Amino acid sequence: MNSINTFFRRAFLLLAVGCLAFLASCNRPYDTVFSTYPNGAKKLVFTVVDGKAGQLTRLGEKQYYEDGTLMYEKHFSDDKPSGVWSFYYPNGNLHARGNFGKGDSLGHDWVFYKDNGEAFYDQPYDSMAVIELTADRRPLSVIYYNGNVEMWFRFNDNYTINMVGKTVGGLKEGRWEFYYANGQKMLEANYSGGVENGLYNSYRETGIPFFRGFYINGKRANVWEFYDEAGNLAGRQDFDAH
Repeated sequence: MNSINTFFRRAFLLLAVGCLAFLASCNRPYDTVFSTYPNGAKKLVFTVVDGKAGQLTRLGEKQYYEDGTLMYEKHFSDDKPSGVWSFYYPNGNLHARGNFGKGDSLGHDWVFYKDNGEAFYDQPYDSMAVIELTADRRPLSVIYYNGNVEMWFRFNDNYTINMVGKTVGGLKEGRWEFYYANGQKMLEANYSGGVENGLYNSYRETGIPFFRGFYINGKRANVWEFYDEAGNLAGRQDFDAH
């Protein structure tokens, strides 16, 4: 009789362990490819777990460059940003990393690096904050604070610099520069006390200028030059002429 009871106890334990293993496997996270590149390489991959009524719960998201290099990695809890998010340059080096673990909509503890691995901003600063994210919560604008001086940076989709400039006491000061995604300068403008003062030059994505001019106390001054798409001088206008 004891041997029969022992047999059933063992059978029950084996059955229970099997059920637990089955349930665990049902709730085990796995990756699913959501989209691919024309060459078949994976582009967007979700880490999911099976939920109720056959619905999938997203736990993570990874996007890759076409050569297979990781572009970014995100984590979610209840389909909301959670944990550490990382973004990478095409060469594989880290661009930015932030933490959404505290439910902060803009994240916290952000760090940024240049594409060669060096510190993104190597001047003295008291603090730094991401002030704007894209719709998919990619870092878009960041400010480095040092007393009443703020250094502003904005990024393109490929993590290159789109804008860099300085404010002092909330007013634009010095040179502000804007760039295309290919690194070519788009616009350079100079400010003093929040108004344009100095050179004000605009360029096409090819590097050929649109125009070159000069501001004095927020007003266009001197002779401005305008160029066609071939880079030929197309016209001049003297803003000092009356």
